Amino acid sequence: MAAVGLESDPLLGKPLANYPSDRIRALFIAAIIGGIAALILNFTVAAISEWWAPPLTVILMSGLALGMGWYILHIWNREIILYERGFTYQEGSNTAPFHYEEIVAIRLHAERLRYFGGLIRRNRYRYRVVVRNGDVMIINGDWYKRAGELGTKLSEQVNALLIPRLQAAFDQGDSLAFGDQLSATREGLNADNSTLIWGQFSGYTLSGGQLVIRDQQGEIWFSQPLGEIDNITMLIAILRERLTS
Repeated sequence: MAAVGLESDPLLGKPLANYPSDRIRALFIAAIIGGIAALILNFTVAAISEWWAPPLTVILMSGLALGMGWYILHIWNREIILYERGFTYQEGSNTAPFHYEEIVAIRLHAERLRYFGGLIRRNRYRYRVVVRNGDVMIINGDWYKRAGELGTKLSEQVNALLIPRLQAAFDQGDSLAFGDQLSATREGLNADNSTLIWGQFSGYTLSGGQLVIRDQQGEIWFSQPLGEIDNITMLIAILRERLTS
């Protein structure tokens, strides 16, 4: 969905899309939790005949209301706006701009949650962005509308600049890290103090949210959840190239 009614940013360019906080979901969660807690208090503390029961009930309900209010306000004024050359991250009255060219790693995590035996299902998203100075930003998709689209478009904009840089570094012989465990060079893959040279690499699979890399015997040499791998698009490109060559 294109950003409507937003002005261009002098540094970041034209707006592409905006993702405000999901306020309705926050209100719904707060209402459910508050309603259940009030019902429990009504049949427990409030039902006690002692003199301290009514004031204690009021105190507990006030604390619950403050907690739910803090939760709602915590995500109420959040928004991410994607522009041509970067994005802004708003939290309350503070807005921080980021250029796509500053980003050195992006990690996408998505999972399908099931409740009550699968009767209720929803997707959960979480994004990790690392900028050049080492700062790490975690984007909780539960807080934003169209969180899946946010991750897709953000990664597209970042990868358009990041992948050519990573490819050039790889071709020049640099080691590329894809998280805390796995790295790749022109000689092979390295993980957990073990090396798999490209001549021993036989293939990879993406299944069940896992990346599985196999050696020449078809055995699993390395596996890791996709949500723990940085720059997965670049890694898959390298694996595909080595596999076909």
